Amino acid sequence: YGPFWICTTLIFVAAALGNVVAYIAHKTHHKHWNYDINQVTWSACLFYGYVAVVPLAVYFVLKYLSVPSGLVQLWCLYGYSLSVFIPASCLSVVPLEIFRWVIVGAAGLMSATFLALNLRSHIKTASERWFLVVAGTFLLQLGLAVILKLYFFTIVLGKE
Repeated sequence: YGPFWICTTLIFVAAALGNVVAYIAHKTHHKHWNYDINQVTWSACLFYGYVAVVPLAVYFVLKYLSVPSGLVQLWCLYGYSLSVFIPASCLSVVPLEIFRWVIVGAAGLMSATFLALNLRSHIKTASERWFLVVAGTFLLQLGLAVILKLYFFTIVLGKE
């Protein structure tokens, strides 16, 4: 159940702290602020969708390459890979943009490396094209980190 709860925790942490970051920025610039409840919905679609669809796609790619793999194992691997984004989201409340990029970038690299190393050890001996699969999953995980930063922790001040 760990991957489900990690994903669920990340959904609420990212949405809540994304609103906190927006609140701090608006109050610092003496602007009116409204919470964005859509962040919860968007966060749920992003993280649940990512953890459900990407491992499923990897599973079918591995089946095509005749690499023995388990779908549940891949779901668990991807779910656990998101755990590093929970403390990264908490640290992203610090109101320094460069700090936020460093934190989310480091979390993305750690998460992507975790995935890549675990997948590589599993499929390296079974397929000659293991590098493409591992590189693809690595880049997708980095892309998720960038989306997390841009959507939840980038401030756009209102005109009010």
